[in-house]
Amino acid sequence: MRASRGLAGWLALTVLAFALTVGAARAQAPTPTAPRVLDAGGGITALTGMSVARDGTGGLVYVKGGHVFVSQLAGTFQTPQQIDPGLGASSSQPVIAAANGGFLTVAFINGGSLYVVQRATTSSPYTAPRALAGGASNPAIAVTTLSKVYLAFTVVGSGGHDVRCAYYDSGSWGIEPSPLDASPGDDAGAGSDRPAVAAAGDGVGIVAWGEAGHVFTRRVWGTSPSVVDEQADPASIGGWGEVSADQPAVAAGGDSSYAAVTFREVVASGAQQQSRVLVRRLHGSQFEGPASADGLGTPGSEGADQPQVSVGEYGQGFATSARTSSHQLVAMRIGSGGTPGAVQRVDSQPNTGAPDAVPAAVGYHEAVIAWQEDPTLGNPEIRARFFDGTSLGAEFSVSSTSLGATDAAAGLVADGDIAADVAVAWVQDDGGSPAIVVEQMYQPPGGVSLPSKFTYVRSTTPTLSWNPSSERWQTTYTVTLGGAQIGQTAGNSIHVPAALAQGPHIWTVTVSNPTGQSKTSARATVFVDTIAPKIHLKIRGSHTLGSILQLGVRASDGPRGTASGIQQVRVSWGDGKSARYSRPAGKSHKYARTGSYRITVVATDRAGNRTRATLPVRITKPKRRTHG
Repeated sequence: MRASRGLAGWLALTVLAFALTVGAARAQAPTPTAPRVLDAGGGITALTGMSVARDGTGGLVYVKGGHVFVSQLAGTFQTPQQIDPGLGASSSQPVIAAANGGFLTVAFINGGSLYVVQRATTSSPYTAPRALAGGASNPAIAVTTLSKVYLAFTVVGSGGHDVRCAYYDSGSWGIEPSPLDASPGDDAGAGSDRPAVAAAGDGVGIVAWGEAGHVFTRRVWGTSPSVVDEQADPASIGGWGEVSADQPAVAAGGDSSYAAVTFREVVASGAQQQSRVLVRRLHGSQFEGPASADGLGTPGSEGADQPQVSVGEYGQGFATSARTSSHQLVAMRIGSGGTPGAVQRVDSQPNTGAPDAVPAAVGYHEAVIAWQEDPTLGNPEIRARFFDGTSLGAEFSVSSTSLGATDAAAGLVADGDIAADVAVAWVQDDGGSPAIVVEQMYQPPGGVSLPSKFTYVRSTTPTLSWNPSSERWQTTYTVTLGGAQIGQTAGNSIHVPAALAQGPHIWTVTVSNPTGQSKTSARATVFVDTIAPKIHLKIRGSHTLGSILQLGVRASDGPRGTASGIQQVRVSWGDGKSARYSRPAGKSHKYARTGSYRITVVATDRAGNRTRATLPVRITKPKRRTHG
């Protein structure tokens, strides 16, 4: 175990070092497209999860008509698919985790049992539902960049309920041998004590849950949990004693040594009670002092709830909470390694209901916070603010009032890729039936680089290719050749449709996304040369053994400007000896044995066209002189 953990740590450090090099630039606020109705028509009861991998693949999951549906993200969100066929009971509580390449894992409850469904790539079919545990509820899921999955859940057990954790790696599932509970006789992980889980970049899982009025955490290495648990909630706040703690959330970056844990804690002084949202940094096996994620004091005029937290590769992100009376949304900045930072208000307008906010760490240093704004007049709507690595930008509307009232209580999710593209999805009802609505927001597309500024080709209708943009989602490439547009494609190559003349042609590629943002590559030249060189041979000297033969070669490749020019002429003498014609051994030769030989000359131009010419030669013994 020590060896494997050391390797995982080394991998995490390698990823972090790469990110420091590649991810130094800060993203700007992404540009939204029009909200899109993904599914409607009745029966939608809950949107419960979204996960986007670093490479932009992923998906979202929801419940419709008692069944689980997944919309895969592959450039855009695809037509939803039901993934729980053949199960007799109704399904509920689906969760989803995505890793690079289109890897998806979905877990859900059906008939009191925990099931998992997976797909390996964007083009793979979903597996049949597989039962992992009976008497289960409240699943929570997280995945590493290396497709290792941690799945925490609750099962019926001693004291009422127990918290368990399953682990997936390389096609195999396993479950830790015993419950994670702090005390075997407690009721753990039920209701608002439901477990939460994070998967750090070094392959370690961290599970948080509520138990007996407290919040606990444990690290898990595969199916091996830590020997001890850590209690997150303090005994008092501002002199008020703790009543209970619940609603845990946990997040970790690349290094599992650090994690951010947030939760709700109710404290009391006499008959007075106040609900607070706290953040604590888990450093190794120790919790550092509690920090006020809600920006409140105790005692105070109102409390806070709805704790959420999300951090990225370096442990940076946000912990959000909502005030219980004013419904104001506040966020605490989480610094490197899960360090609690400053608190600020996120929303700007009065809110008549709970914001049901979701923070999502995207890119290397960026984040987005989405929430529901319920005004005094008019329909509720989804709003968001983007964090560019330095500050939260202006808030903007994500949803469209033309689609009716949003219902964040039934589902509001957000996530993004390593390029800081952002997706937000929610439930919205126009008065007829609930619908799943999604909005994709794009960064300006990264530049396209052409593999070479100058390329020779031996086709008048060549295929032009380029290195794709860093944009992970829907992109269009427009190719211009000789000043004229020759086509558009979503791929990274295009076949020239009409024959080109011999000689050089300048081309560029412009990449654009659905928001109309675009970027054009530097110019490159493709040089067409389909005509092979010409060769003329001449040999001088005696064809007798021991004599030196002189070979004359004249190779030409057509007019300058339309031909690539001779690159190499090579001579094979037919006796196993060969050399470039530009060298002495290629211009003259002495044969060591008599016999018939075939001199072969191959001329190659810079485009790779070749011409072969041969010349037979017979080597004889020199005639003896007779003396008279």
